[in-house]
Amino acid sequence: MNKPIFLDCPYSEKDEVKKLGAQFDWDQKKWFIPPELEIEPFAKWLSKPPPPPSTSLTLNDLMLNVQKTIAEQHNTRYWVRAELVNVSENVHVYMELADHDNEGHEVAKARATLWKPRAASQLQHFKEQTGLPFKQGIKVLLQVRVEFHTRYGFSLDVLDIDPSFTLGEMEAKLNRIRKRLKTEGIYTNNQKLAKTREFCKVAVIAPPQAAGLGDFKSQAEILATLGLCEFHYYSASFQGKNILTEIPAAFDLVTEQFDAVVMIRGGGAKADLFQLNEYEIVKAVCMAKLPVIVGIGHERDKTLLDEVANYACHTPSLAISHISATIVQNARNAKQDWQSIIRAASEKRNRARADTDRLNAQIREQTVKLFGSQHQKLATLMQEIKNASQNQLTQARHQIKLLMEQVLLGDPKTIINRGYALVRNRQDKIISTKVAAQQEDFLVIEFKDGHLSCQMENK
Repeated sequence: MNKPIFLDCPYSEKDEVKKLGAQFDWDQKKWFIPPELEIEPFAKWLSKPPPPPSTSLTLNDLMLNVQKTIAEQHNTRYWVRAELVNVSENVHVYMELADHDNEGHEVAKARATLWKPRAASQLQHFKEQTGLPFKQGIKVLLQVRVEFHTRYGFSLDVLDIDPSFTLGEMEAKLNRIRKRLKTEGIYTNNQKLAKTREFCKVAVIAPPQAAGLGDFKSQAEILATLGLCEFHYYSASFQGKNILTEIPAAFDLVTEQFDAVVMIRGGGAKADLFQLNEYEIVKAVCMAKLPVIVGIGHERDKTLLDEVANYACHTPSLAISHISATIVQNARNAKQDWQSIIRAASEKRNRARADTDRLNAQIREQTVKLFGSQHQKLATLMQEIKNASQNQLTQARHQIKLLMEQVLLGDPKTIINRGYALVRNRQDKIISTKVAAQQEDFLVIEFKDGHLSCQMENK
């Protein structure tokens, strides 16, 4: 297999060799000719044999020539966009700047210095405008002057810093993430979930040993001790290289048995908080199955997480205060509802009692009326009964009188006094026929003036 032929190509001519088909070796940091290409088009970039010593230059001569050329050709000021790769301060502020292509590969690098006389005012102004410390990881727009020293090489002298560019770059990044989430249709997913109305079991995602976590726990433990709410904690890095994997992984561990997910981090440098504005982290919040409550930073700080979360509290203390206030308010509402129920029941009971009293009054009134009516009817009936009884009694008396008269008429004494006699046998039984008398051996005949005993003859 043929070995690649490396080219001696300056950065300014990279597009030309790339167009001819050359490829870049990232390990060697050089362009090379692939084996399948012809060499001739790349002749001017092929390594040439060294010149004779008489025509060569000393290193100092070369460096002086370069210094002179740079001084002549680049004697103006330039506004340069770059990323801060490293920043250190030792009297002066020393920095390493880098530039990257669209694929994230580093394509340029340079040293720069912000000298002490203007460093303090420049950095203070930058921090006041952006809220960020001047540190690695941010993009900056610097006004520089090109310098070349024969011993220290190429460097840039920083004359001014434009904070608005850094702010613009930060906002541009946020807009790119927003646009991507909206294109995927998930930007408002968590916001659309119903707000948590009651907290009984809460999952908390936070960096371990964080000050904000301590503030949160101090109040959360009171609620837990009272049996009002359970809190389960999941640790994740909120800054550094593991942030893009640990926070989404923590969300994956949270199940739907919780009422909400609380994501908290105490205040800190704005640059540290800005690290949370990454697509992977914001997407994890958007895709969470439970409402996410965000309490990150200070009240003046705001991240993309605040925009996409179901509820934003800005600080850990405000997050736990929101949970506590919701629980207390629900208890108050329950008490008010209970009092309303008691009040409604009392009112209903009073209405029922009034209705009962009214009905009782109506019943008494109707009873009195009915009693009066019935009493009148009873009096009438009693009078009718009395009249009928008197009539019947009169009739009975009349009949009795007649019967008495009849009885008296049939009295033996009466009959005897009228001239009749009464015949009896020995047993004092009245004998009323001749046949009966002939059968007796002894008879007593009673007359008006006495008795007569007769011995009957034999038949």
